[in-house]
Amino acid sequence: GSIYLGEWRNNTCTGEGIYRAINGDIYRGRFINGLIYDQGSRTSFDGHQYIGDYLFGRSEGHGTYRWPNGDNYVGSWMNNDRTGNGVYIWANDDRYEGEFLCGELHGSGRFQCSNGKKLEGQWIHGIYIKTSSSSME
Repeated sequence: GSIYLGEWRNNTCTGEGIYRAINGDIYRGRFINGLIYDQGSRTSFDGHQYIGDYLFGRSEGHGTYRWPNGDNYVGSWMNNDRTGNGVYIWANDDRYEGEFLCGELHGSGRFQCSNGKKLEGQWIHGIYIKTSSSSME
């Protein structure tokens, strides 16, 4: 089953604690009424890790996400999704800095390949849209 070690108030996880879910995910941080809240971390059983802001159990605000393959994202989160401004760095050192929507490159941004080539402009749902101000170096 699941295990919680930490502060307990009014018959629920409230305060600082560590929660291990049935699936092996581990949450560390502050809990309110059984949900992680404010600053905290989640490490999944398969090596994914999020460290950052939470609101009612969901990633919300600013945070860092690391994938087991070496990819990293640092930036804004809304309702458990990468939404807002952020930086995504792939394991091969390709890098995107700009806007995201629901986890996709969406809006203004700059993509830089590990070989030095750069692409700047607009993305719509992960697809690059060439605009008059776009450039490829």
